[in-house]
Amino acid sequence: MSARTALRATGGSVAIAGVDASYCRRLLQSLRSGNGSRPISTIVAGDDLPKQIAASVPSVILFDLGPSPDARGLATISALSGLAKTIVLAWTDDDALAVQALKAGAAGFCPRDTPTDLLRRAVQLVEAGEIWVGRRVMMRLIEELALRPVATPAVAGGEQLTARERELVNLVAAGAANKDIARRLTISVKTVKTHMTSIFRKLGLSTRLELAVAVGRAAAPQTKVG
Repeated sequence: MSARTALRATGGSVAIAGVDASYCRRLLQSLRSGNGSRPISTIVAGDDLPKQIAASVPSVILFDLGPSPDARGLATISALSGLAKTIVLAWTDDDALAVQALKAGAAGFCPRDTPTDLLRRAVQLVEAGEIWVGRRVMMRLIEELALRPVATPAVAGGEQLTARERELVNLVAAGAANKDIARRLTISVKTVKTHMTSIFRKLGLSTRLELAVAVGRAAAPQTKVG
């Protein structure tokens, strides 16, 4: 069941969700301090969590994944990410878990002991369309995606891409930089950038990492921890 401990969330608000009610309350108090007028609420995780989140219409969700992440937790991340930009709060700073969370749709990953000021920064950047994740995790994600078959048409909006744009998507998903792509396709770096702008517009994405994650999720829709 769900319990609200702050104002009903509206546009630009933050929803804190998790099974550890005491932790969520402490996080709520920390984020409220010096937070200005941004509404923040907490919701106790349960079977109806996505429904409760949908009713609150938050801009960003802070989701405490719990001490024993499993397939159900990843499914919850996927469901929440379809409702709002979701930052996963993990009990351990685990690169493998961070990669799985991103593949499930999360826009950010933070250990639960992340300083409050840094967590506020993560919320701001994720709300602005960025992905909050360490460079080490990003590189691991790109490396893993490079080993998977690409599935560009299965990406939302992929059918709008030209044959050349699909080539670029495949190369980006494999971790290739603009210079590498230009050399491989015998085109200029400027042309690569022009194609990337078109790809982002058609797919509704804004970063290369988002594109790589989207392709990875299309190629491997079922994910497991470990």
